[in-house]
Formats: sequence, C-alpha cells, structure tokens
Amino acid sequence: MTARFTHKKFMINWLKALMLSPGMLFPAGYLLVYLSINIYLNADFKENLAQSVSKATGNTWQISIKSLKPGLVLNSVTLNHIELTPVAKPEISGQKSNHAISIKTLEIPFPELEKLLFSSKERLASTKTVCARILADERLVQ
Repeated sequence: MTARFTHKKFMINWLKALMLSPGMLFPAGYLLVYLSINIYLNADFKENLAQSVSKATGNTWQISIKSLKPGLVLNSVTLNHIELTPVAKPEISGQKSNHAISIKTLEIPFPELEKLLFSSKERLASTKTVCARILADERLVQ
C-alpha cells in the first residue's frame, strides 16, 4: 500500500513540476495575452472604432464590424465583414443617399499589438490608424 501511495505522490509532484516549467508557462502566458487581446478587440476596440469612424466622417457614416482577429504572432489585425452605411438624414433636394459599402475582410499590419492592453495612448493611436485605413479602403471601393 505504501508503494502505491509513493507512486501516486511521485506522479502528482511530477505533474506540478511539468506545469510550472518554462516550457508550459510561456505558452500559457502567450495564450492568455492572445485571448485577452481577442476579447478586447471584439468588445471595447470595436466600439471605439465605430466612434472614431463616425467622428472622422463628420457623423455621416456608421460602421459595423462582425469580428476582429489578432494575427497569430500579434503583428496584424483582420477585420471581417465591415459595412459602412450612411447616416439617414432628411432629404433636402430629393437626392437619394449613398448606398452601403461592404468590405469582406481587411488585414491591417499592426506591430506591437500586445501593447493595446497596457497603454491607453497606444489604444487611441491604434484606433485612429485603423479608422484611417478603413476609410482609405472605403474610398477605393467607391
């Protein structure tokens, strides 16, 4: 019975050592940062980007984005199913408003993406950069 207990204790200690080894801690930390960035991009960043686009276009366009994904090595952001729609305003001269613009995917190079979680200055600058890139692509589509 003591041999069985010793074997069980050995296995538990071995598993603890494995989980605390650098070979496991680094991938776990990277996965935590990657998932945190993914959650942030699809929550707050998307909302801030919508406000930035509205402000940059003088409240004439609204944007909707289905999802944002960080690149695997955190060097880019992929925006999926972007739709720019004109804000409905009363017709003054009887002209029809512009039609909605759709962009299926847009990949934007984004060095040092991991800094978004730790720097508010970086968040603001990155929102403006992504907004400018979307509006540049929107002009190419028209």
